[in-house]
Amino acid sequence: MTQNLTRIPANLNLKRLGLICFLVGALAVLGLVSLRRVGAAGEEKTLRLRSLEVVDAAGVARMRLGAPVPDPATDGKSSPRRSPMAGIQLNDAKGNEIGGMGMLDDGSTILCFDSHTAEATCMYVLPSGERGFSVTDDHGKDRALLQLNADKTVSISLNDEQGKPKAVVRLTLRQVRRRFN
Repeated sequence: MTQNLTRIPANLNLKRLGLICFLVGALAVLGLVSLRRVGAAGEEKTLRLRSLEVVDAAGVARMRLGAPVPDPATDGKSSPRRSPMAGIQLNDAKGNEIGGMGMLDDGSTILCFDSHTAEATCMYVLPSGERGFSVTDDHGKDRALLQLNADKTVSISLNDEQGKPKAVVRLTLRQVRRRFN
């Protein structure tokens, strides 16, 4: 078991992870440099932007910080979000969205990473109070869900290739309290 925890999964794209870490680090450094200049001048200044793009050598926007960020694009085709999002958008070398973190105008907050065909994993909080974590296959089907539902029940669902539940565990808040008291 401990061997599995220390091994890096074969399907983990280290280049993508490294790029994401580099881009987030670059944004943090940019912010710190801006704050240092403001502090050195001894006066408060505010940099106000609707968006900021970090581009690669080919001019492709690899990271966007915006209010809102553009809708996700795959192979040059844009897909509308269910609601506009303010946050951070991460893109691959072709400009395809591969992840992001943000607040949607509908009240949702999300942190998602994508495969080249669909969302791969998402953590989310919805306005209803529901929150959770999902793992999705390359066809957009939820394969595993961990949720705290709006009614305070906790559920874990493992689904087949069609997204139909094959194993579901649900606990109510009362059941959880009884178990741990």
